[in-house]
Amino acid sequence: MKRRYTITALLFLLMAAGGFFMLATSFLGGEGNFETLLKSFAKDKDVTTFLAGAETAVNQDLDRDHLFIQLYGGVQRLTGRRMVEDAVQENTVVKLDTGALNFVKPNSTAEPAESVEANAAATADFADQLAELDIPYLFVMAPQKIQRGQDLLPVGMEENGNTTADAFLEELDRWDVSSFDLRPLFESNGIYSGWFFNTDHHWKPEAAFFAWQNLAQLLDDRYGFVTSSTLTDPANWSTTVLDDYFLGSQGKRVGSLYAGVDDFTIYTPKFKTELTYSSPDGGFERTGSFNQSVCFPERVAKKDWFNGNPYTYYSGGDYGLATMTNHKNPKGPKIVLLRESFSCALAPFLALSCSELTTIDLRYYQGDLMDTIESLEPDLVITMYAASSTGLENMFAFNGTE
Repeated sequence: MKRRYTITALLFLLMAAGGFFMLATSFLGGEGNFETLLKSFAKDKDVTTFLAGAETAVNQDLDRDHLFIQLYGGVQRLTGRRMVEDAVQENTVVKLDTGALNFVKPNSTAEPAESVEANAAATADFADQLAELDIPYLFVMAPQKIQRGQDLLPVGMEENGNTTADAFLEELDRWDVSSFDLRPLFESNGIYSGWFFNTDHHWKPEAAFFAWQNLAQLLDDRYGFVTSSTLTDPANWSTTVLDDYFLGSQGKRVGSLYAGVDDFTIYTPKFKTELTYSSPDGGFERTGSFNQSVCFPERVAKKDWFNGNPYTYYSGGDYGLATMTNHKNPKGPKIVLLRESFSCALAPFLALSCSELTTIDLRYYQGDLMDTIESLEPDLVITMYAASSTGLENMFAFNGTE
């Protein structure tokens, strides 16, 4: 009984501050149980009914285990605070001018020029080693959440991912290393911020699909790896949107009341597919259609903002070594993709352009990189990192390529 009155008192304190209605309606863009109750109270002025249902409604709307994160984030929103500090500096969250969240490192500075030059030189050396094996190499720069040339951070804060990326690509060009910058394509198509989750640093499945369309065209033009237009045509895919389903890594630090939650899109091909997806360190082998092999329906079986991660529906997560074999395209190219988490959403689509796609995440891979690549005998090695990725700052720190 005491707990009930405590929660009820808290609700009225927030309402007295003039803001709880805004907090309630900010849940996910949809009407929650408490909002329904609050609207009924505003209409009928029935205090007894409101008090009787308040605790149940709040418990239904809020994850009880994370109640204080939720309320703390809600208070930060009410006060207009745009930076929410975290005990772990890398988890400090800011709200961009677009309303989306982003991780920041307070007082961070641009990557020193010598580090950019050293990393580009290491990449060039890696490409040279592959050339000795007659394996072409391509570096792909994925977009980050903040568009080039836009200052979206609170006053006094800086983000240098794009600056570092620009300098890195210039160095690769100087070393004559093949690269492909996806950022201009995202900047000139649609609303840039719409390609990314509001509560997570990753791009949406829609963005990964768009990246695949353009990458497939590049692989055709530059290397002669043909991807049928049937595969990349959006008309040959159905999409299912899971409303209010995803609270990303940034949103988990501040709760859903601070910036809401995201929808999540499931892509399903209308054409027949058959793939095998296996990972020795992941301990699995899955064979079946696109949505049953390289995708993980169990990751979206239940809405769970704080404990679930729908983003891993595609590829299952980050594995040191994994292989996607496309049984419907046995004559397609064999590609090795050096990746980080942005490739989770891309890899299942890219696998449709291949006979075999092997992904290697150097953060977790334990073997000898060059020996592994040589044994795979790929037709192409691709590295894809996002402009804001810490991996871009030192791509080969996890696994030497000397």
